[in-house]
Amino acid sequence: MRDVPRRRFIHTLGLGVAALATRSVRLVAQAPRRIVVVGGGIMGASIAYHLAKRGAGVTLLEKRAPGTGATANSFAWINAGAKRPRGYYELNHLGMAGWRRLQGELGPSTLVVQWGGTVQWQAAADRAEAFRKAVASQQAWGYGTRLVDVPEMRRLVPALEPGPVAAASFCEEEGTVDPVGATRLLLEAAVAHGAVVRHPADVTGFDLDGTGIRGVRVGGETIAADAIVVATGVEMPGLMRPLGVDVPMEESPGLLAHTTPHARLFDRVLVAPGATLKQLPNGEIVTGVDFGGSPSRETTPAMGARLLAGAGRFVPKLAEATLDRVTLGFRVLPADGQPVIGRVEGRPNVYLAAMHSGITLAPAVGQLAAIELLDGVEVDLLAPYRLARFAKSR
Repeated sequence: MRDVPRRRFIHTLGLGVAALATRSVRLVAQAPRRIVVVGGGIMGASIAYHLAKRGAGVTLLEKRAPGTGATANSFAWINAGAKRPRGYYELNHLGMAGWRRLQGELGPSTLVVQWGGTVQWQAAADRAEAFRKAVASQQAWGYGTRLVDVPEMRRLVPALEPGPVAAASFCEEEGTVDPVGATRLLLEAAVAHGAVVRHPADVTGFDLDGTGIRGVRVGGETIAADAIVVATGVEMPGLMRPLGVDVPMEESPGLLAHTTPHARLFDRVLVAPGATLKQLPNGEIVTGVDFGGSPSRETTPAMGARLLAGAGRFVPKLAEATLDRVTLGFRVLPADGQPVIGRVEGRPNVYLAAMHSGITLAPAVGQLAAIELLDGVEVDLLAPYRLARFAKSR
């Protein structure tokens, strides 16, 4: 990255604002103006929106339809408290603030984010102390979480029957969003700023100019580009391999059961022992087991019934809900669990964006990626997430 001037960015989490402290006054001769974004999930949509808002000529290419990959199958919990190390926590916290910023830009009645907070608890007595210490460590970083007792849990969620509770918390900062709806809104806003969104548009190759890319091939057509952003999730390794770029990814499947719209039961994210639950504004209830890889890939009605039964231990009225579908998604999980963000060494006009916390991080990464691409700088907050770290570790 020697050809990229470096400037330090100091971020203020409460405002979500980056303040520039100059370390180099050398300017880039010309910022890329024609940028092709490959991938129409929440991350590609956010980057396209932030680039177009700043005047770049953006073309977004999506293989199928926007928001139909990992985005559609995400639980979409907006949170930061348990993220480690500290820099990753701060990036996620900035992402949370970014969702509030986007609501201000797009309109809170247009972009609906459910800021109901999260009720979380642990049933096992031998894990209670670790749970309480985790809450204390989050509070030490200024995170808006606190310990609660069972009566307060029931006050926060009247429909809740938590069962045995060894320790519990409530984080008022957290929320959730409809990931597909948010993706579509971001793309509509990008188009309003001049972006072009094309789907289905399957990228079949690249036109190279030395180490750089000067065009993206879609069928028999070549779309000229000064820079490309690749935000294709789990398909990124295959797309990058012909360019000699290795993106190590782990496979992490996840199952979710979705109900048909149901009368309102709760307005908060629930993270229970062995189950996660939320209810969308339209009444749909979404539940899964946890946020690790699922041991099953079965999307049958029987599996959906098991997932609903597991969640129904904590919200008994779920027994009245009707299963609509079971979805299987594959989380975008780089091999070390941390994001991959930034330019590729040896391919200076190729920019990658892949991460497991894509929903939380999308607003912040979209804004910071636009800064890196259009201003020719490196944002210090993103320094730990360059792809080159894998080559160095090997």
